[in-house]
Amino acid sequence: MRHVLVSFVVLLASFLALFLAGDAITSSSEQGTTFYKRSSSAIALTKDGQTLLAVNPDSNSISIIDLGDLTTVHEIPTGSDPRTVAVDDAGERVYVANRGSDSISVIDLGARQHLQEIPVGSRPYGVVVSPDGRFLYAAEQGSNRLRILDAAKLTTINLVATGERPSGLAISGDGHKLYITHLLSNKITVLNARLPYYGYLPVVQSHNDYTNQETAVTQPDSSAQASFATIDLWPDSNLVQSVIIAPDEELAYIPHTRSNSSNRALTFDTTVFPLVSLIDLTTEEHLLGQQLDLGTLDPPGVGLPFDGMASPDGSELWIANAASNDITVINLETRQLAAHIEVGDNPRGLVLSPDGETAYVNNTLAGTVSIIDTKTYSVTNTITTTAIPLPPLLLAGKRLFHSSDDPRLSKNQWIACNSCHFDGEHDGRTWFFGFAGPRNTTSLLGMIQTYPLRWSGEWDESADSEFAIRKENFGAGLIDGAMHCDLSPPDCVYMPPNQGRAAALDALAAFMDAQPMPLSPAHAHGEPLDATAERGRSLFMDPALGCITCHPPPYYTDQQTHDVGTATGDEKISPAFDTPSLRGLHNSAPYFHDGSAAALIDTLTYPSPNSEHDLRDQRSESEIQDLAAFLRALPYAE
Repeated sequence: MRHVLVSFVVLLASFLALFLAGDAITSSSEQGTTFYKRSSSAIALTKDGQTLLAVNPDSNSISIIDLGDLTTVHEIPTGSDPRTVAVDDAGERVYVANRGSDSISVIDLGARQHLQEIPVGSRPYGVVVSPDGRFLYAAEQGSNRLRILDAAKLTTINLVATGERPSGLAISGDGHKLYITHLLSNKITVLNARLPYYGYLPVVQSHNDYTNQETAVTQPDSSAQASFATIDLWPDSNLVQSVIIAPDEELAYIPHTRSNSSNRALTFDTTVFPLVSLIDLTTEEHLLGQQLDLGTLDPPGVGLPFDGMASPDGSELWIANAASNDITVINLETRQLAAHIEVGDNPRGLVLSPDGETAYVNNTLAGTVSIIDTKTYSVTNTITTTAIPLPPLLLAGKRLFHSSDDPRLSKNQWIACNSCHFDGEHDGRTWFFGFAGPRNTTSLLGMIQTYPLRWSGEWDESADSEFAIRKENFGAGLIDGAMHCDLSPPDCVYMPPNQGRAAALDALAAFMDAQPMPLSPAHAHGEPLDATAERGRSLFMDPALGCITCHPPPYYTDQQTHDVGTATGDEKISPAFDTPSLRGLHNSAPYFHDGSAAALIDTLTYPSPNSEHDLRDQRSESEIQDLAAFLRALPYAE
């Protein structure tokens, strides 16, 4: 018996030695002479540095480039609006998050073949693969959750509730920590978990009391539990897209924008601030005062820092600025500008080769990849990845909308239309304009159906955006001469149109008008209203309650202005506001012209002189909740 026990102990010790050695080898390989980017991005490189992958959002495709033969590009169809791409360490499978079709495309890289499109939750954005290739993680912006999938079976293992709009993902080299950005928030969520190296699947408990409605997972090892930590950036941090992990994994760099919406004296360089925040990954703390101010480091300024990567030796940080169409390279030792490199339209992804000698940039609105020599900081080649299929007028307008690179649009490259109306939606902020007062940023989706425009209804055409270009973006303007729009609504509405006065402005207006209003996430595939929302619909349609008086379907607005008691002493135009459409309320907090209602339920209990939106004396609390459920369902397939 003693010999059996000794043999068992020896065997166990040998197993543990191999186990620990394997884990050490994994860690060592990640800290070697090459470094591999494990962050969600619009561009990816296989670990051997031989194959490049770039998403084409408007072409609904991904381009595969063999870097040994730059003349051949394999373009493979994906789902709608692909945003990020990830490839496993073996270089065998590619995963693409399709934000428009609520799916993930799986591609066999060797065969250059689309294998499968997996339905997932609403608006998947960031996607990464665990280092061993067994697990796939997807951030679902519209569902406010993280999806964990078995990469071999392509099945969902678990769903994890996160904060709002989870977007960018990054995973540590050992697979033990996952970092999640939130588009309009200053929060970085850290998922701490011993992930799958030890023959079991992870169990993930939600920190938001989310109840998993899909596959439950039994955890055979109770010592491996998941937990959450939250790292706060600046309170006004916004448009947070990516996490860039340093090669030594001691620091992370977060390119983003600070939205200075509390400022009442807005100028071009006091409205938004492009910067990179630093996070200590050991202590999980935001390193206050150590940020890299891109507006100062790369004068005269850049717009919308979006993605990037540290050089493999950790000496430089490369940042892609999506609005100003350029790359900022920072020497991390001196904390000074090493280079400024012009690239193509709307660069949303950047990756460096394993040896650090080449940078690749996905210019998503040019349909190209810029290849950069990192020693000379020069573009050595530009590869066409796709022929963007948008009509020329809309493509030109989209490029203008997303750009701060043109002095007609913005001063010193700081502000694009997209800076506040990100992807045609909104930035979740309320700005104070001296000529108007507080203005909650509105979504542009479906706006052509609900003219007039702006909170005071002062624009009767999207070409009146010339006013915003000059007065809010501080650009020179797209029209030669005076614009046909003044500050007061009657002067704008009754003046001659701005449409037709400049080809560029016409293109911008056409693009803005072309943005569709999508169905709400819970009804994106034709799902009917549930019982709660049906009760809310009955309340909404009851003439006695008065909702349909100003918000009649199908657009849920009467397109008129009304004084509903929400104006404050800060209002500079009039106390009457254009009736907002109720479509898309699930995705447009805060509410009212001044953002004074933080949550949807607050809009139904809002005190005002005549109680226009205060239902507390008219309906029970449960009925108000039912009504809110109906409003969150708009629009649905009626």
